Amino acid sequence: MQFSKEPRPVYSRELDILGFDKYWNYDKDDSVPLMWAEANNYIYKGRLVAQTKGGTFFTAPVIKLIENPEPEGVKLSPVNIDLMVSKNEKLFEALVSDTIKGVYNTYLSYKKKVDIFHVSYSGGKDSEVALDIVQRALPHDSFIVIFGDTGMEFPDTYKSVEIAKAKCKKEGIKFHVAKSHLKPIDSWKKFGPPAATIRWCCSVHKTTPQLLLIKDIVGKNAVTEMAFVGVRADESVRRSGYDYISYGTKHKGQYSCNPILTWSSAEVYLYIYANKLHLNEAYKRGNTRAGCLVCPMSTNRNDYLNNLCYNESTQPLLDIIHDLDAADKGKEGRIRSYIENNGWKARKNGRDLSIAPKDYDESIIGGNLVITFKNANNDWFQWLKTVGTYVIDESKGKVTIDTSDGQYYVDVVKLQEGYLRISTYNDNTPSRTFFLKKLRIVCRKSHYCVSCHVCMANCKYGNLHFDEKGKLTISDKCIKCGKCLDIDTGCYVYKSLWLSKGLGNMNKKKSIDCYAAHGPKIEWFQEYVKLGNNFKIENSLGNNQVPAFNRFLRDSGVIIGDTETKLGVMLRDSNLEDNNIWALMLANLAYTPEVGWYISQFGFNEMIAQSSIVNTLSTTEGVSASALKSIPAALKRIAALPLKHVGFGFTEKSGKEDGGAKFTRTPWLTPSPEVILYSLYKFAEACDGYYQFTMSRLFDSNVESDGVSPVRIFGIEEEEMKKILKGLSINHSDFISVTFTLDLDNINLREDKTAHDVLDLF
Repeated sequence: MQFSKEPRPVYSRELDILGFDKYWNYDKDDSVPLMWAEANNYIYKGRLVAQTKGGTFFTAPVIKLIENPEPEGVKLSPVNIDLMVSKNEKLFEALVSDTIKGVYNTYLSYKKKVDIFHVSYSGGKDSEVALDIVQRALPHDSFIVIFGDTGMEFPDTYKSVEIAKAKCKKEGIKFHVAKSHLKPIDSWKKFGPPAATIRWCCSVHKTTPQLLLIKDIVGKNAVTEMAFVGVRADESVRRSGYDYISYGTKHKGQYSCNPILTWSSAEVYLYIYANKLHLNEAYKRGNTRAGCLVCPMSTNRNDYLNNLCYNESTQPLLDIIHDLDAADKGKEGRIRSYIENNGWKARKNGRDLSIAPKDYDESIIGGNLVITFKNANNDWFQWLKTVGTYVIDESKGKVTIDTSDGQYYVDVVKLQEGYLRISTYNDNTPSRTFFLKKLRIVCRKSHYCVSCHVCMANCKYGNLHFDEKGKLTISDKCIKCGKCLDIDTGCYVYKSLWLSKGLGNMNKKKSIDCYAAHGPKIEWFQEYVKLGNNFKIENSLGNNQVPAFNRFLRDSGVIIGDTETKLGVMLRDSNLEDNNIWALMLANLAYTPEVGWYISQFGFNEMIAQSSIVNTLSTTEGVSASALKSIPAALKRIAALPLKHVGFGFTEKSGKEDGGAKFTRTPWLTPSPEVILYSLYKFAEACDGYYQFTMSRLFDSNVESDGVSPVRIFGIEEEEMKKILKGLSINHSDFISVTFTLDLDNINLREDKTAHDVLDLF
């Protein structure tokens, strides 16, 4: 059998743990492996002999026997390591020699550019090899070794660290341990358990302590370092995109050199055996990696092995997941299922956590950004130093903030128990959007900060400091570089614990990033019309473009499921040339996450820089880093459709300072009364049957509502709307009646009609 992924050796201890001893005969000797495995496939002398499937924290993987590795009763033969090493010696020598030369040449190229070289040691097999390669390539006094102790490592990893530390001492290599001042138990209780998309743990427990330690060792804050890291491209899709040397991928100011980037796991193990290096015992227990004991990125199989082999260490962390779960604590079965089915790994916010605070709020009210938060330790004014210089007028409750982009005013109201309510005008100009983003971050930090020190590590000028009690001080010398603010959503605790308020009724629990990198093109619609029922089979769209286009057709009301609607027939019959049909589609799109967000955020006849859209998105809950690129790209494509003529607006190229493009929403110049009637019924239906309302209500953008006013969708002026409504009441009195007398502006829709019924008027 030929390996296609990452082979690893299998020892007797792993076979015992999984239960293979019930079927196979072998010596209980962990000095040499008995076979190899690839993923969950077990290979003995080149033959697939068994597989395992499944497994959770509490349930063992199921064994599937393929064939007997040896005749019944015959012991398994161990792998002949010496023969394996000798057969690969010549080929392997070239790889090792080139790797050593690469490290040495990197040292020569960067020794005048960096303050310090260090090996990032984790106790795993890859870092074991990387350390040995570096110590062979460089003078032992030219670099140091740093072990980032998260406090959540395998017990076997700590044994590996002690062995490595003793070896380095013997070789004259300085070995350091970096560790957060926060204990894992405490940080999990403050942040909530880490999740696949909320991996605060690496920054808090690994990179930040390492960087702060390096600053202490070098004796200055603005440190430039070179880290030799045991990263390999074959480990994951993400790491396959790494370069041999990169800058800033781990943390700011750090160069990373990945000496064994192109090595396979087979070559790593071969090097370990050939050079008799220590192998972390965790691998002999069946682990494919040696990281944290309870990790959201771990496989279910590894979860089982870790919990079984190191239960004394894993149980306290599992207890926190149990204790912090927001569900009824009496439902033990539900909590167990939550852990087993990886619910804790998949969480996107603080909804599942009992510790998620409900006393922080950001809202847009009356055209103002209003934030209510607890000003913990009076830190708001400390964090404000990172934005600009400020003057407080307590008598008027106003703060004036001078920044490099201009002067801004913030109204401040002191509430009880140390809470503040601040408000400032909300608009979409690039400079103000950037200011509002920073203002949000300042408030989030003030409310949520637990003194994790990540911000302090990011400050290369030493102007930000937490004392031993967690008290924050920011120097007046702060240069406003923004590095301390440059954290996902501004604060890792906020990101982990925030509670989504939703994005209107149509967007609840839905991502804004509806179409990813595949916003619809007019050519797709042309194919849709031309091919008719054969579109599904004969279209030229790519595999990822088809579902994105189908999503857009559903969102715009052209199809329901896979069935074409009445509106879809109208679109096809119009040959895409009737703007009224596109306007009906826009009325439907206004109730979907991506287009609905765009319509709700931006007004008419104002130029909106792409950078402003990105900044606004970056402060919107649930928007990923990839979505910051894909959403503007999709909106550009949508703006190229005929929708641009009926209220969506257009885009034009612009400079880098604007993000490469500008968006402008333009009103529909020739609105169809029947389309407006359709959108009024959509509005009423979204407001739970709100069939009687005033025209002033349609023009009031300060009222929070699940219904989207046609004024917001199409940009219709008040006098124009009044004319349209009067005409509708005359021509379609069976649908609508209006009154504009004695200062009354009542609009009444017939409750026995629907938006779908309006389509019969076209």
